[in-house]
Amino acid sequence: MNTTLYILTGLPYSGKTTLRKELIRRFSFKTVSIDEIMDERAMWREGHPTQEDWNIAYSEAYRRIKEHLTDGNSVIFDYGNLPLHERENARKIADSLGIPHKLIYINTPKEEILRRRQENEETKERGQLDQEMMDRALNMFVEPTEKEKPIIYNYKMNLDQWIKINIT
Repeated sequence: MNTTLYILTGLPYSGKTTLRKELIRRFSFKTVSIDEIMDERAMWREGHPTQEDWNIAYSEAYRRIKEHLTDGNSVIFDYGNLPLHERENARKIADSLGIPHKLIYINTPKEEILRRRQENEETKERGQLDQEMMDRALNMFVEPTEKEKPIIYNYKMNLDQWIKINIT
């Protein structure tokens, strides 16, 4: 399998992390996650992360992506990549190294996302976004265009078949 950068995009609670974990289990891809960088650096704190925190986290993410790709490892970039420029920045890294990239759009209906968020509020299985952060994500998200050639995945698809067609 060729070294590839997989950029995940989709709203919070859409299933990005679940898909990432399954791809890592099957293919041992490296992963770069903004959430994990924010956790490592204790940037999730009262008052939400500052713009400086976000800048630091993204700089570190882009550094890690470049390092893994340079070492010949396929990478999954797991974050919402909500605005186009976040996806573009990751693509530019792969392009600069002559490495292919694929955009995976986790296209989960808003109603399902809100249901999952509500369920998580009760189960606490993952970090919970407050309403302000959720509204911000909903407002920031720019759905991928045809020009971006997204590979679309949603939770109703057969995962094995989807992987066979799109990853292997």
